[in-house]
Amino acid sequence: MSYTILPLSLNRQVTLCGTNVYPVPETHLDRILEEHDLLYIFDGEQAVAQEDESFTLRTGDLILLRAGSHHFGTAPCSVNMRSIFIHFNALPGDRAADGLTNQEISRLASQGEFVIPTMVHCGQNNAATRIINEIIDLYWSHQSGLERRLMLLLNLLLDELAVAAREEATAREEWTVAIINQFHHHPERNYTLEELASFVGMSVRNMSSRFREITGFSIHQYQLNYKLELAYRDLRSGEKNVNEVAVQYGFCDPFYFSKQFKKKFGVTPKQIKEREPSANMNRNRVT
Repeated sequence: MSYTILPLSLNRQVTLCGTNVYPVPETHLDRILEEHDLLYIFDGEQAVAQEDESFTLRTGDLILLRAGSHHFGTAPCSVNMRSIFIHFNALPGDRAADGLTNQEISRLASQGEFVIPTMVHCGQNNAATRIINEIIDLYWSHQSGLERRLMLLLNLLLDELAVAAREEATAREEWTVAIINQFHHHPERNYTLEELASFVGMSVRNMSSRFREITGFSIHQYQLNYKLELAYRDLRSGEKNVNEVAVQYGFCDPFYFSKQFKKKFGVTPKQIKEREPSANMNRNRVT
């Protein structure tokens, strides 16, 4: 997941904001701005890319398009899509980051920096959506001295989005651990993506992509690797034969078990059972 890091500053300024309604579907502009662009989907759907990342924004989603980045639409928006945009100035110290851990996000927050995910869902975050609307209303009110009030509201909005990022990072770690614990507690089972998605309360697509992002493995590969590690251990102990070990860890097809085992360790299960030399095994352990 990509982030934008924004140091807290009293020099943040809302340069332009407003609402857009699209009775006829249009594709988001292809451009590079010198300022940051917060785009909030009030109703509908829009597909946007920033550099090499693509996002499908739906009702309640917000994306932060960084100053200096190339962003563009990848498909026309939905009919009657309504969005809100807030442009604000870029400052020295603003920067992009990828794959931050929860600890890194907390450390940056303690240093007075906002860590904002490129895309945040604000549909249930009443505080963030309220502030967005307050900024729009204030900007077009033409009141005297509104610059300072807009600055305060903008910093408050960035803080709300940063809090959402920290909460998401914590939740992300918790649900990932919950899935891994299922593998550890029931190594004989072959969990389907649908089962795991129901278990953690996520869509299959979102769960799968985020699991790979966090662990570096697909869910299937993580589960398979863990089973093979256990099988290797049991075969090394000499207490069970190859078929017994395969069945114990949910491998109904002995040929498939042998093929995957050799692919991971460089030798067959039978060779391990017979205690063949294993110095050249490629054991990429999953932790």
